[in-house]
Amino acid sequence: MEKLAPGVYISSDAWEDRLYLLQLRNRKIVFSHESALYMHNLSDREPFSPVITVGRGYNAKHLKDNGVVVHTVRSEWLELGLTHAQTFTGNTVRIYDRERCICDIIKNKKKMDIQVFQMALTSYFTNGDKNIHNLMKYSEIMGISDKVRQYTEVLL
Repeated sequence: MEKLAPGVYISSDAWEDRLYLLQLRNRKIVFSHESALYMHNLSDREPFSPVITVGRGYNAKHLKDNGVVVHTVRSEWLELGLTHAQTFTGNTVRIYDRERCICDIIKNKKKMDIQVFQMALTSYFTNGDKNIHNLMKYSEIMGISDKVRQYTEVLL
């Protein structure tokens, strides 16, 4: 057994699941943006670094120092669209649902790779697994309903 963190050990012949280890050591993080898009199959590009969201006031310096991309949101938005998903090794982590991911990328469009942005929107709106009601509810809460409505009208 190899020690990865306090109280976290891994067998020498096991695959190391970086996302799961991050979740174990930081219980309040939520995987978002590019990481969540990839896990939801809305992007074919695995991000170089894990992308997470935390509430304002969370001390994420140790995460940033380890190459994690950190987004902060209002505390009341942290659990908006929260769900769970499995990593490539089958471990369960906290992640935003597809609708919250779409809201996040529309809100942060200027900071995103345009190809990832376009693929995510196209994949979401052409896939039968979408919840427009939740998408619009989240966009109202996040103050981006006009932008989301524009994309929805064009892509539906």
